[in-house]
Amino acid sequence: MTDSLKLVIFDLDGVLVDTQDAENGALTHLAHMIGLALTEDEAKVLFSGKKIQDCIDVIEEMAHAACPDGAMAIVRRKCEELVGPSLEPIDGVRYALDEIQVTKCVASNSPRDIIEQRLQAAGIAHIFDGKIFSAYEAGAWKPDPTLFQWAADSCGFSKEECVVIEDSSVGVDAALAAGIRVLLYVPDPSKEPLPYAVTPFSSMWKLPAILQHSLTDTALYPVSGETL
Repeated sequence: MTDSLKLVIFDLDGVLVDTQDAENGALTHLAHMIGLALTEDEAKVLFSGKKIQDCIDVIEEMAHAACPDGAMAIVRRKCEELVGPSLEPIDGVRYALDEIQVTKCVASNSPRDIIEQRLQAAGIAHIFDGKIFSAYEAGAWKPDPTLFQWAADSCGFSKEECVVIEDSSVGVDAALAAGIRVLLYVPDPSKEPLPYAVTPFSSMWKLPAILQHSLTDTALYPVSGETL
């Protein structure tokens, strides 16, 4: 790792574990319950990285109808049903976590119990040694920078000593607003727009080498959008 890097802050869904499709499926299920013909592809564009309650609000606005009582619980139950009892980490994540020899933490818009449950199911909870930061405890959700600022402060590092690993626009916005360097995980860059002046990378297998060799103090706003 570079001498200036002391903390790697990971998002959860879509970065460490792949539950985005399940969450989008659960939100689509809720939309269908109130007569909104929303596809999972549309849900991905609308909801990626966002707070579930905000997604529910969008569904109600689009449908011009109220969701049933307990909509949040409906979404969470359906999501866990779609995820199932076991959960595989993103390809290459185990290797990356083993190779990155600095402090690591998780900062997610999800509730803490969901973060812990998914890390345990994926068999990687021990790697973070309880360094879990939930937007629900911070009282602020990405793209607000508070969550990442709290994670860095709690782990005892300045923003200049940190890098965020994200896969969503709201996460990138939060990291940049916090003044923290950010790498954007884009597993298929041919299918994803890259509107941000941040460094994209396509494989978790590459992440340790990127952090070792490619990350400099200028990487907050790199001039090249080439995917690593």
